[in-house]
Amino acid sequence: MFLRNKLTIAGLMFGLVAGGSVFAQQAQPNNPATTAQQPQRPAFARRMMRRRARMGMFGALRQLNLTDQQKQQARSLMQTNSQSTQAQRRELRQLMEKRRAGTLDANDEARAKELRGQLMETRKATRTQLAALLTPEQKAKMEEMIKARRANHEHFGRRNQTPR
Repeated sequence: MFLRNKLTIAGLMFGLVAGGSVFAQQAQPNNPATTAQQPQRPAFARRMMRRRARMGMFGALRQLNLTDQQKQQARSLMQTNSQSTQAQRRELRQLMEKRRAGTLDANDEARAKELRGQLMETRKATRTQLAALLTPEQKAKMEEMIKARRANHEHFGRRNQTPR
């Protein structure tokens, strides 16, 4: 009787362990077509980073209590900027994909540097045009926000900073 209880318990334990591994194996998809349909995390992370960057600019503008007319002008200015740099950003994205693949040559590297410079100049011009929309009080508040952000960067460092 004692031996029968031990064998029964051992059989049940073996059945649970074996059954759990069968379920674990069935939970994993074996079809590569279904795994390709799932969104990839790095692309999602990049989209979120871009969204946060855009929202950072809008967040700063929200803190300035813009009038409806200023909001409309800022929105149209940023849309114009986005549309005018779309081809440059697309080309730069393609060059970065070549870089990740390891097929980037010296000419492509020079072109990427040129595109980055052009995009930086466009951002500076947009920033200047946005500043022209602000009242003197709003400009002063913006300067305070910039100083606070720079002090924060000096104290904590930049996020996502990679060593070169």
